[in-house]
Amino acid sequence: MKKIVLIIAFLITSVFADINWVEDIDDAYEIAAKENKNVMVMLSRKGCPACKYMKNVVFKDKNFSKKFNRDLIAVHIDIHKDFMPDGLEFFATPTFYFLDANEKKLHRINGAHNSKEFAEELELFNLLK
Repeated sequence: MKKIVLIIAFLITSVFADINWVEDIDDAYEIAAKENKNVMVMLSRKGCPACKYMKNVVFKDKNFSKKFNRDLIAVHIDIHKDFMPDGLEFFATPTFYFLDANEKKLHRINGAHNSKEFAEELELFNLLK
């Protein structure tokens, strides 16, 4: 019976894949250092249609999320509610920062993109392999 439950759980998670979000940015840096990964910080705000598109469409794309989770640690920051780390600026949402485990900025992406375009840009900057 346990095997059946595990198989069903695996199938559900692989069909409805999603980005593995970390709640705290300091935890994200710690995990990134341990796992030799970089961190993506998504700056967004409530009611942002482009932010919803990224979270509900792009980040739920199972092919994209599989690659993403393999190479990156994700943190979501609501610009109106959450602590904003120094140096992370925006003029619109969503804004994505890619940083190493030592908080060094590697890349920035402004606005929403489909999963193919987003992945291609991340690959171009060696953030996805």
